[in-house]
Amino acid sequence: MPIKTILLHLANDDSHATRLAVAAALAKRFTAHVEALYIATPVSMPAGATGRAASYGFMAEATAIAHENAERIADEVRLALDGLSHRWTVAEGDHVALLAERAPYADLAIVGQSSAERSGDRVALHVPDRLPLATACPTLVLPPVQPAAAPIGRNVLIAWKNSRESTHAVRNAMPFLETAESVTVLTVNPPGGRHGEDGTALVDWLTRHGIVARHHPATASSGEVGDLILSFAADLGADLLVMGAYGHSRLREMVLGGATRTVLAALPLPALMSH
Repeated sequence: MPIKTILLHLANDDSHATRLAVAAALAKRFTAHVEALYIATPVSMPAGATGRAASYGFMAEATAIAHENAERIADEVRLALDGLSHRWTVAEGDHVALLAERAPYADLAIVGQSSAERSGDRVALHVPDRLPLATACPTLVLPPVQPAAAPIGRNVLIAWKNSRESTHAVRNAMPFLETAESVTVLTVNPPGGRHGEDGTALVDWLTRHGIVARHHPATASSGEVGDLILSFAADLGADLLVMGAYGHSRLREMVLGGATRTVLAALPLPALMSH
């Protein structure tokens, strides 16, 4: 399915401008409409803000500041999306719930892993961790440092596993794969030479869709699969990682699988994830 509606997550955080620039570039590339959703509720709070009163106090103050900055960020959106179809909305509430409510009407959601999510002095809401598991809409997760002008999708790495999640991710990534200069299918086999994933069938399927791809089998000799994926992505110089988001429900919470958790925790490149 072509990308014709982009759901853009905006907030009063440290990387909203990067997400906006990426959304603008992709909207121009795919001739897409952008739904810019600015959520005034903070995406993180100081780790020292413990206790109900302190948390409520911080949230109220941070939300008020976000509303004060809304007009400035709205101006940024109008400038960046000038000449493009777009709509600006301001809301308050749980970021994942608000995004998931609108995601069925989008072809791609753009969120970012803020630097606060890696900082020991901040407690983050982990939008990139939760959103791919909460909606069928593909989610493009941007790393904390993503140059606005850097291309996305020229050199694509697919972390392939014969599963529903990986299949959804690859199919959702087709608009990127169809215009990529290089596509690599990475499969990770267990140690000891036992039979693992076979990426050649996926390469054949992509070929029939006019996409030239190559298969790279790897063996998880030690460490986590997620570490191997990130290491290979760096060696390849990939600018987009396509992979399934694995998780399950536990006591009404979505709990990430090992590789998904590892990749998102140390994400150095944009990742298109689907569950």
